[in-house]
Amino acid sequence: MAEPGREGDALYDTAQVRSLRDLAYEAIRDAILNGGLEPGERVKERDVAAQMNVSTTPVKEALRRLEQEGLVVAQPRRGAVVSSLARVPVHEIEEIRGLLESMAARLAADRMSEAEIGRLRALVAEMTELTLEMREPQTRLADVSVFHQLIREGSRNDFIVRFVDSLTPFERVHRPEYLDPDEARRILGEHQGICEAIAAHDGLKAERLMAEHFRINREYWREVESAKG
Repeated sequence: MAEPGREGDALYDTAQVRSLRDLAYEAIRDAILNGGLEPGERVKERDVAAQMNVSTTPVKEALRRLEQEGLVVAQPRRGAVVSSLARVPVHEIEEIRGLLESMAARLAADRMSEAEIGRLRALVAEMTELTLEMREPQTRLADVSVFHQLIREGSRNDFIVRFVDSLTPFERVHRPEYLDPDEARRILGEHQGICEAIAAHDGLKAERLMAEHFRINREYWREVESAKG
């Protein structure tokens, strides 16, 4: 069987509706984070373009974005190469995010407007409905991203927003616990608690709950990475 990312394996889906640049970016990023492309391996523009049935222009643009984010590096005579940072253990990323997001939750409890809190609560209500019915896991994943984004923006601290945004390209988003009812409901409960602490303007509680949320995330990823050997 051919190794992932080698000749004969299609790593990239054909582009259809969304921005070709965005589709190319997501396809290459997923191939890197899922192990289809290894650190030090070239990302060949023509191969990506051929597999996605697009021109090389959106691929070039996607690679520039990935280079800015640190997932690829440009090397003389080789072009775009997967960065060694692509294999940073996820629990290390979660450790940094946990510190920043906990601080954001504490600040957000003091600084979010009632309208922003209302939006956060509405989002959690949607998350609750979808989780209890175990529907639309990809929507739930997207909702979780928005949940954390709203809190970061509500902190009114641009440095927290920028630092966390710089970590986002390294996150693995296809997480099996969103398909497991017990894990999905545990995660929902944590988000509900954080939301209510922020709504009550209890910054210390919001910070503590967010820190615990990320501690559990780190333990999850340590187990995943340990199982992979």
